[in-house]
Amino acid sequence: MQLGSVTLIFLFIFSLLPSQYGAEVYNITSSHPLSDGETLVSPGLIYELGFFSPKSSANKYLGLWHKSIFPRKYVWVANRDNPLADIDTLASLRIGSSGSLELVDGKHSSFWSTNISNCSSAVLLDNGNFVVKDVMGAVMWESFNNPSDSLLPSMLMGYDRGSGKQNFLTSWKSENDPSPGIFSAGLSAELPAQAFIWINGSTPHWRSGPWDKSKFIAVRSMQSQYVNPFTLVDNETQGTRYFSFSFDKIPGDVVFAYGDISSVNV
Repeated sequence: MQLGSVTLIFLFIFSLLPSQYGAEVYNITSSHPLSDGETLVSPGLIYELGFFSPKSSANKYLGLWHKSIFPRKYVWVANRDNPLADIDTLASLRIGSSGSLELVDGKHSSFWSTNISNCSSAVLLDNGNFVVKDVMGAVMWESFNNPSDSLLPSMLMGYDRGSGKQNFLTSWKSENDPSPGIFSAGLSAELPAQAFIWINGSTPHWRSGPWDKSKFIAVRSMQSQYVNPFTLVDNETQGTRYFSFSFDKIPGDVVFAYGDISSVNV
């Protein structure tokens, strides 16, 4: 067979592959869902959202990770409690007929949803926040308010007493199983403000010591920072208390030391 014929055969085979396979997209709309094989990327190509299967797992999840960090570190997972089958290659993240962003399998059965109607688009921001917008561009839902096991820069961990809303982290069940584990992390409701890791949501496993206006006194690594990247805002009038840190003030290699509890051990 001549070289030209071989080339034509390969070109023909590649032409049969779906055009979106391995493609990167910048938004999800009602006319363009995110299919298995595609990834949603942030404008600066910092974060990426798509389908993944943990090592030695028959399950598939929708997750978010740093695009340039290898091996991948998943910082948010949508369907932690309800995985897809790994063999389902027709799964997609779409804006359904009700106007809600939903994760469906190949048979269009819903495995996860934002449960918010009138969604127009979904985008991934460069800070790692996955947001859903209405037709006017207003944010209706965001992953920063629905965290998994990682605290990202500018993300808030804490609570709102008025609404009862709490932002806390929950560990993976194991290294290859992102379903919720027994450990959770968040801020205490009592004074002085402290960060806790609890077992089964109530038994204290670790505490940070009180906040002294710049750091938690028992966390030695906080004391070694020349520029303080940490903030704790306690608004007694509004009944809110939130902890956060700034990426531009903290070395990238220690972000997960403060923000990730997926590998906590007793």
